[in-house]
Amino acid sequence: MAMKKLPALDGLDYVPVAGGDDVNLSFGVVRRQINNGPVQTVPEAVLRRLNPGRKANVTAPWMPHCYRWDVMLPSMAQDDCFDPKRLCERYEEQSGDSLKDLIVMMTLRFPDADRLHVIWEEVRGFARERLCRERNLAVVAAFHLPAQNGSTNPPHIHLMALAKTMKSYGFCDYVRPLAADAGKAIFAAEWADWKSRQGRCGG
Repeated sequence: MAMKKLPALDGLDYVPVAGGDDVNLSFGVVRRQINNGPVQTVPEAVLRRLNPGRKANVTAPWMPHCYRWDVMLPSMAQDDCFDPKRLCERYEEQSGDSLKDLIVMMTLRFPDADRLHVIWEEVRGFARERLCRERNLAVVAAFHLPAQNGSTNPPHIHLMALAKTMKSYGFCDYVRPLAADAGKAIFAAEWADWKSRQGRCGG
């Protein structure tokens, strides 16, 4: 099925890409600015997912309040980047004025979730292999359990991949075509392949 952009929703910091067969998968790229909208930063976008429903100050120490979270790095990354605040700050420090692509935002929803630890480990395994090892991307994962706050929305995991490859000395090449509309089809195909190899995720 063809993928195309939808208009940006109010309060959303990326433009979701429509299409695909998996209704529980969404995808988009957080960019520095969309049309005449607000200017975005990596720390703001990541901290928003680490603290769903809360206002958080990016300059203060970060205290994530989502159900579970993790930072996954390629093997050549510096150890201090396991701190999500430091990771995001470093990306901005090395961004330059021309940076447009901030975060490849991939969200997986699990309406029939059963064992949450199984879902978490399978998604982490996927991100570590396909994003960190194969593409040298740094990824922040945030697992949201909306039922904890009285919501009927299903459990879901945000995979936030910083949109440039990471080496020992910093961020390098843009991760195209993943950080483009075509990225949704790539992500969907790789996630479907991963599930088929691992068994049905979430059971």
